[in-house]
Amino acid sequence: MELRVQIPFKQILTAIKTLTLAQKAKIREELDGSKVKLMQSSTNFTEKLLQGPVFTSDEIKVIKKNRKSIAQWRTKE
Repeated sequence: MELRVQIPFKQILTAIKTLTLAQKAKIREELDGSKVKLMQSSTNFTEKLLQGPVFTSDEIKVIKKNRKSIAQWRTKE
């Protein structure tokens, strides 16, 4: 079972300001840890994209030729 509660941001800030320094440090560690995970997953995604297939120059020439032919065909009418 999951319970979701929407708390206004100002109320969260007020609650955090009342915490001890040790508790604030623990919250900071938790937040920074999630940032690192997001950055790592973003980096992994970028690496996978860079390792993906690419067109050769011959394939690019064929694509350009096909686009030109299609454009000419469309403008004839």
